[in-house]
Amino acid sequence: MGWVTYLGFLAVALACAAFARWYQPSVADQLARKTGVSGAKGWTVLTVASAWVFLPLLAGTTTTDGSDLWMFGAAIAGVGFYFGVMAVTSVDEYRLLDRARHVAPDRLTVGSGEEAVATSGTPSVETGSEGEARTPFTGLPAVHTDWILQRRERVGTRTVRKNIAGDVREVEFTLGDGAVAVDAGGHRGFSNAERISTFEPDEPLPDAAAEFLRARPDLPDPDERDSKLRAIGTYVPADEPVTVVGIPDQGEFPGQRLIDRAPPDELLGTDGAHATDGGRAQAVLIRGDADAAERTLRKRVYWLGIAAAVMILGGQALAFRLSEASLTAFL
Repeated sequence: MGWVTYLGFLAVALACAAFARWYQPSVADQLARKTGVSGAKGWTVLTVASAWVFLPLLAGTTTTDGSDLWMFGAAIAGVGFYFGVMAVTSVDEYRLLDRARHVAPDRLTVGSGEEAVATSGTPSVETGSEGEARTPFTGLPAVHTDWILQRRERVGTRTVRKNIAGDVREVEFTLGDGAVAVDAGGHRGFSNAERISTFEPDEPLPDAAAEFLRARPDLPDPDERDSKLRAIGTYVPADEPVTVVGIPDQGEFPGQRLIDRAPPDELLGTDGAHATDGGRAQAVLIRGDADAAERTLRKRVYWLGIAAAVMILGGQALAFRLSEASLTAFL
């Protein structure tokens, strides 16, 4: 009976994930952008995580006596898997930054191979591109924004937020008074700057949000909104130092260097979700100067990784503690 229940829960979890992928594709797309894991790898991670969190069912837990407290521990373990994916898929970028030479923009030269360099500075945007160098819904200065738009809907008797769209908005910029050009192309962006904005149907939209919605026919009409909207944007500010990691090439102008690519990931190959049309891994963009960038990725790899391990193991231990499951069932 344990195997039947276990496989049943596993099948339901995968079916719900498939439905969510169909019903709200922007959610899956954003997860792929944030983690670099999509397609077969994403389904593999989901299957392993589901198999782990439902393990108490295989060890004797029943679902007919109304005792479902073990699911609290299972939920903790599930969140731990998400944190773990975020940590593991950042290892390649962390190693790339760690081995890259840190060079000031005005001292950067074209290398002879695929050696990565890191350079930092405050971005400068070309004249005429200032409008693009802002977050779509709040108008804050940004060179990279990963945004998602949600709409409040009624599903039966419940009110839910449905993700209706999401994308990355970027702009080309230069560092060091034009010494280094950074090409926009869906950079692997790392930033802790986030802004959440809500818009009631009976209130006027900010100018930035209204302009952005009018320019996108696939998004709700800003003048005919009948439900509440919420925009979530994680962005790399354009008025603060940023760090770019990649391979320098000859730029458009004499003496200018161009960074638009980076060495591929070596651990999980997650650069596939961050590749250009030509298949090259994109440059890495991190909020902050060189020291701040290193701290950001170190926290993401080590702190988040440790938290993930604690939650995965601790959540499972709690699930066993709150259930009738016994480790002897596996013996």
